[in-house]
Amino acid sequence: MATNSEMTLSEAAGRFLAMLKEDERAQAQAELNRFVRHFGSDLRTSSLRPIDVEDYQERVERTGVDAASKLGPIKNFLTFVYKQNGTETNLGRLIKARRSMGARVAVRKSVRSAAPAEDGIIQVTSEGYQNLKQELEYLTTVKRAEIARDLYEARIDKDFRENAPYDAAKQHQAEVEARIRQLEHTLAVAQIVDQSIGERHQVGIGSTVRLKDLTHDEELTYTLVGTSEANPKAGRISTASPVGRALLDRQVGDEVEVAAPIGIVRYRIEEIIS
Repeated sequence: MATNSEMTLSEAAGRFLAMLKEDERAQAQAELNRFVRHFGSDLRTSSLRPIDVEDYQERVERTGVDAASKLGPIKNFLTFVYKQNGTETNLGRLIKARRSMGARVAVRKSVRSAAPAEDGIIQVTSEGYQNLKQELEYLTTVKRAEIARDLYEARIDKDFRENAPYDAAKQHQAEVEARIRQLEHTLAVAQIVDQSIGERHQVGIGSTVRLKDLTHDEELTYTLVGTSEANPKAGRISTASPVGRALLDRQVGDEVEVAAPIGIVRYRIEEIIS
């Protein structure tokens, strides 16, 4: 069995659900399934970052559907993971009521993209390139100011030795600055993929694909993009994700199998839309 520092999200979710009472388990399981699918079942809990959790909270809140009840189980889960030594800090503390969601600019895309290599080209679609530019602008003009305010408020408590809000704000600041550097590098080496060029009888980056989920008897539509612009909530999946890897270079009619937290899922490619 993996040590707690090596625990995956899927393993951690299983442990957390096992300790809940039966009447609490149903709702918690539904929300945890969404959380695990968003980040990937194989992601180690130790790899979760404060900025990832904040991004997930904002995505849930933007749905406008009883966000508090959806985020409650996630907050409890993250606190459980921390107590199990699965994370260095209690990320559950980051899930809290927002002071003013209306003032936020909802332009950020997934921030859990893989770190780009120091050398080499990173392929992105034209839409993805613009999204990355918008995210960079948001982080440098809005997020930096928010963190500066949080640090100022936390400094009111002079006992920094036990000042959890101050420590959390400092860590958040480090994560945001790292993301800013990553975005600047990505934009500097990005190669925009011309989606009008190439063979469309095979799936590639920029392809929009209609799939038949043969395991659950439902239809899905995904657009394959580079890791730096993935947004599963919007149907934009990375070519490095399990589903993305399985679909690359496939044709209409091909069937693929993908390992998921619930077991093997089979898909059939019904149409390559673009």
